[in-house]
Amino acid sequence: MSEPGKLRILVVEDERHIARFLQYVLEKAGFHVLVALDGKTAVDNIDTFRPDGVVLDLVLPDISGTEVLRAIRRSDVCGSAAVVVLSAHTFEHGADTVDPGGRTVQCPKPIAPSRLLEKLKEFGLGV
Repeated sequence: MSEPGKLRILVVEDERHIARFLQYVLEKAGFHVLVALDGKTAVDNIDTFRPDGVVLDLVLPDISGTEVLRAIRRSDVCGSAAVVVLSAHTFEHGADTVDPGGRTVQCPKPIAPSRLLEKLKEFGLGV
């Protein structure tokens, strides 16, 4: 499912045009990208895709972004993945959504591509 040698990013965004834009930016930067247009799809693919990083919208049509983040943090496979939360809403997180390494950051929506890539690099996911 993953391309050898490429870091994997899961994009969880229900607005198709934003999801496609994020996918384009991340693929152009050298990442292998999987897009989930809803929270259920994201949760269903966490352990099989094994993302190194996640770009996560908070407001999703079925399962909230906060619930998706909880599922990521509970995962034995990718619980320490870097997560960039993109939202115009304030994100209040607790111990069940942030790993001990502090690998969750919120950025306001919309985000400039350079800012997103900068945040990923801060987590050691630069390509």
